[in-house]
Amino acid sequence: MGLREKKAQKVRAAIYDAMIALAERDGYEAATLEQVAERAEVAVSTVYRYFANKDAILLDPLERTVGMLAGLLRARPEGEAVAVSLGRVVHAALDLDPDELARIRRLRAQLDRAPGPRARLWDLVYRERLLLEDAIAERSGRDQLWNAAAAHLTLTIVGMAHDHARDSLDETAPADYADRIITMLHEGTAAPIPVLAGRAG
Repeated sequence: MGLREKKAQKVRAAIYDAMIALAERDGYEAATLEQVAERAEVAVSTVYRYFANKDAILLDPLERTVGMLAGLLRARPEGEAVAVSLGRVVHAALDLDPDELARIRRLRAQLDRAPGPRARLWDLVYRERLLLEDAIAERSGRDQLWNAAAAHLTLTIVGMAHDHARDSLDETAPADYADRIITMLHEGTAAPIPVLAGRAG
């Protein structure tokens, strides 16, 4: 990464940190881009150079990770079974250091209170799912339904692990919690998977 890219990354981080701090102090709706610029020690025009609005600032860390799961899957060994690769991808994506986990908790706390960014979050999740579905299709040799189900289930496990990290007093790391979910789903009849009528036994 060159000096220009490092500087841009530093400015983006300063703007994001200012947005989070103001939202925590005064509420997301009350924070203005002028306040963000002042706190980040940049011009308002600089804020607009990087972000169209404050929703874009709040969602920036998530926007920059769209496609991460697909990238991790494509990096797995070609001969590895897709289901095994997906399990490893989930674990790798959730194997977060305490500082990163704290940043995600702070972001999620703001998303819970800010309807605008929360609505835009669904678009990011949708894009992530489509990219992951494409990566799965490249390797699975299965039909579209199987690939879609695999992508949906993978994202559901990631989401559950993040929800647990946010809501529970249990301090199980997100990656370990996801491993527990995957293990439970593979335990057969004990797994809470819906069953078609007439097939339950």
